[in-house]
Amino acid sequence: MKENDTSRMSLIPLIIAVSVVAGLVVWYLLPLKRSSAPVDEPVKTEQALLMPEFRPLKPFSLTTHNGAAYDNQSLLGRWTFMSFGYTYCPDICPTTMSLFAEMHDRIQAQKSTKPYQVTFVSVDPERDSLERLSEYVTYFDPSFVGATGPEEALQALTKPLGILYRRVETEDSAMGYVMDHSASIILVDPQGRFHAYFSPPHDAEKMANDFIAISSLTTIAR
Repeated sequence: MKENDTSRMSLIPLIIAVSVVAGLVVWYLLPLKRSSAPVDEPVKTEQALLMPEFRPLKPFSLTTHNGAAYDNQSLLGRWTFMSFGYTYCPDICPTTMSLFAEMHDRIQAQKSTKPYQVTFVSVDPERDSLERLSEYVTYFDPSFVGATGPEEALQALTKPLGILYRRVETEDSAMGYVMDHSASIILVDPQGRFHAYFSPPHDAEKMANDFIAISSLTTIAR
């Protein structure tokens, strides 16, 4: 990687930190219509931070790597791990996807787990065609889903969640530009509500353990 790219990549930890703070600010300061109560009993987690109250994601509409609609309805009936990045990402994204693959194997090794989906949302629709997105996510596991959409559609999903990203031009690089983005992972419950998030550095074993604990002990109102 060239020196310019390296300097750009050095901005990512700052973006990540700002993202987490921004997410919490959005959570506590925006006027909300509370839709549900917290968990009935404390859930002990190793890495996950549970939201103080669970609320549905704002309306959004993207497209999956196989051309299907991906929106709020797509989240219902199963848990969803959601990460954000782009396929040309040199480090954070492939690391996260590899971690998802390991986490997936650990969860599947359990005799009985609640249904869940791993979704990778590309914030670089200019370069990440559905075909490229399909090749990327299924490389890590055939069950993983890739989704993207135009900028306005992406903002409808990311902004309320406090997920930040921005395009950074790299004139001296063959890549043309990179995308600085948050590395946080969002966990959405089977009612389509923002339930918890995982801040970096991530650990596959801890995430698997936390998911099993959260999905087993959390009462999901019907």
